[in-house]
Amino acid sequence: MAVRFAYYALALGWAVVILVLTLLPAQALPPGPDWDFITVDTLVHAILFGVQLLLLLFGFLRDPSVLLSRRLVTYSFLFVVFFGILVEILQGSMGLGRQADPVDAISNTIGCFFGLGIWVLIPRRF
Repeated sequence: MAVRFAYYALALGWAVVILVLTLLPAQALPPGPDWDFITVDTLVHAILFGVQLLLLLFGFLRDPSVLLSRRLVTYSFLFVVFFGILVEILQGSMGLGRQADPVDAISNTIGCFFGLGIWVLIPRRF
């Protein structure tokens, strides 16, 4: 059990980081610079969830008891997308000065697409 947990520790740890950062009260967050094309918030959401997908897939790749198939990659993608939507729902329901933002959910999903693209493009020789 402990050995299997080690394969997914990075993905689980990153999920905790995502939850802590996205569920902090609004006043606890530093203001980000305003860009014309893309906001820092949008970029951060995309990076957080793209990395989450990559870490989850890397855990599956390292686990010898798991056959990493296209179906599992697809399910992992959908799981992380739904995790991003859940985070937005939690933000809106917790009453900490945060609100559920559909644009953030879209940014989370875009990050998942980028993570999936990186997964497909990089050779997995580790």
